Amino acid sequence: MKFVSIILLFGLALFSCREAPISEHDSIIVKDTTIVEDTLTSIKDSTIASNYSDSLLPLGAYQGIFPCPDCDGIQQTILFTEYIFKQEQMVWGENKTLKSSEGTWQKRNDTIKLMQNGKPVMDLIKKGDTLFPITIRGIRLINSSKYFLTKRTLAINNPIWNNKQKIGIDFEATGNEPFWNLEIDKHKFISFKNPEWKKPIVVRTEKPIITRDSIFYRLKSDTTVWTITILPQFCNDGMSDYLYQYKVIVNYNGTRYKGCGVMLSNKKSTEDL
Repeated sequence: MKFVSIILLFGLALFSCREAPISEHDSIIVKDTTIVEDTLTSIKDSTIASNYSDSLLPLGAYQGIFPCPDCDGIQQTILFTEYIFKQEQMVWGENKTLKSSEGTWQKRNDTIKLMQNGKPVMDLIKKGDTLFPITIRGIRLINSSKYFLTKRTLAINNPIWNNKQKIGIDFEATGNEPFWNLEIDKHKFISFKNPEWKKPIVVRTEKPIITRDSIFYRLKSDTTVWTITILPQFCNDGMSDYLYQYKVIVNYNGTRYKGCGVMLSNKKSTEDL
């Protein structure tokens, strides 16, 4: 009987302990079954995925020479802006010819597709800073390793032009052999200089003749009539790795000066588009 009473007392004590209120000093162990997503990891992964996707975009200028059975080669230059591309093909040979065109582009999976008037121009894949065509005009290339376009740095992105733009220069051009420099402030003056001259030729800016293919100035200083022709064509200055977007021809005093130019009045970097 005493044994049974002891068991009952122990049971009541145990029940009382379970029902007793919890004090602030008591410790409770709780098994956490909540699933928590690692937000920081998700953000990091999303950023990496976004940067990787951006790195696959071909924005900027690319250039290379494609093989040609009937010529010395075809220099291909393609400038990509958002959804639009400008293509220039220079055929090297006895009769050098230039062809310029524009179209739209889009990225499908890992392929960059160029289109003109609804027709395929070129399909490319991007590896690093190089574009490799896999089809041209809808025809798949057998040996695509001979066809590649490497990224070029546009001259407009050279910070040297920032100060020129700040003082109001709208267009700048340079050339070599002999070295010369041209500055155009479309509201004030045009300056043309050569280090061999004692002073530059400076005239008031005249209204140019603007066509689809060129900007043409006809100027007069003293008794000399001279002209400037600005062509929207890609240009290499032969002294740097920069790619210019304009060719410039100055006819002055019986001499023809050829060089490259940058438009500063609407200066906009295309390296990071």
